[in-house]
Amino acid sequence: MIQHEENNKVDNAISNNDSVAVKKILVIHPYLNEIGGAEEVLLKILETLIEQKQDCYLLGELPLGKIFDNIPSSSIKQIHYPSETKSGSKRFQAHRRLLFHHSKLKGKLRKEVGKMDLEISTSDLMYLIGASKKRVAYVHFPENLTRMQNPDLKHRWFWKLFYLPITFQCKRHVKKTDLLLCNSHYTQNAIMTCWKREAEVVYPPVDIEEFKPAQKKEQLVISVGRFVPTKNYETIIQVAIQLPNVKFVIVGRKRPNDPYYDKIAKLKPDNVELNADATHDYISDLLSKAKVYLHCMVGEHFGISIGEAMAAGCIPVIHNSGGSKEIVGNYGFLYNNTEECVKAIEEALQSETNPIDITEHAKIFSDSNFRKNFISVLKKKGYI
Repeated sequence: MIQHEENNKVDNAISNNDSVAVKKILVIHPYLNEIGGAEEVLLKILETLIEQKQDCYLLGELPLGKIFDNIPSSSIKQIHYPSETKSGSKRFQAHRRLLFHHSKLKGKLRKEVGKMDLEISTSDLMYLIGASKKRVAYVHFPENLTRMQNPDLKHRWFWKLFYLPITFQCKRHVKKTDLLLCNSHYTQNAIMTCWKREAEVVYPPVDIEEFKPAQKKEQLVISVGRFVPTKNYETIIQVAIQLPNVKFVIVGRKRPNDPYYDKIAKLKPDNVELNADATHDYISDLLSKAKVYLHCMVGEHFGISIGEAMAAGCIPVIHNSGGSKEIVGNYGFLYNNTEECVKAIEEALQSETNPIDITEHAKIFSDSNFRKNFISVLKKKGYI
């Protein structure tokens, strides 16, 4: 992460907008159908650029009724990104979207946007359009290219050839991108391995002010995240079966007629509660009461929900992999298998760790630190 000494160097510039030259900055995030970690980063980058009184453009349209409601529409010039026509096999979706649809749009979009001083991608760097000589990409993980270059599938060579045009274009975009930012040292290492490029770690923002610990914690274990197979909720079921006297709650969004949610609902024992329609206030209240936060995803790139849980004073129990290990510090437990997870949950529930200490640790990942670190990197590179 950008060192605290560097943060101090830019504190005055952040509080004094006159010290930063006004630039025309294009932020690119074409698809905003779901709100997740990438959209949280986009939101904070937009807010930071607005605070800096930059001439801010967005390639993409902010959805209504979402987390972006507090951004004045007059402060950002929004540029429509036409969606591709959905047709044909899903196997060719990446080819259609990136090789044909976006390639055709780039010239038209450059004319509409005009010349920019800086171009920032907060989604996928392949959506950069070349409107500026200086290009920055916030990389959440080089996941697509990693999978395409090393497919864990039968007929591996067929799939490598199948994705070859996309990997070729992606490598071209990587070379043309001047600065790569990323969300963890885990992702930083993956970028070096996959792309052979250096990247600077700027931990994503966690709204720690939204979460506070209750005066008394309950013997409750909570997990928060979408109902998708990568979240590995099967492990929670296995752990809960071995700890029948402990209450577990899984909170997350699900799609209509979601087969994965139905699967977990059928497997769960009586001491596991599922909630697919929880409000933000409900989640905040639940985290404030819960003593333990269990995160079972393997290879999590960062894990904003873990930071939120720690801001609420929860003791994190997470899989010993990915970037989430960087979040817990000395306040959590790591496990490698179900048996270790069961023991970690038991130890965490018996722990006398002060929730306030966990909350203080979580401040490292605060909104304000993200803004400072983000501006620090851009100033250091001379981009603003």
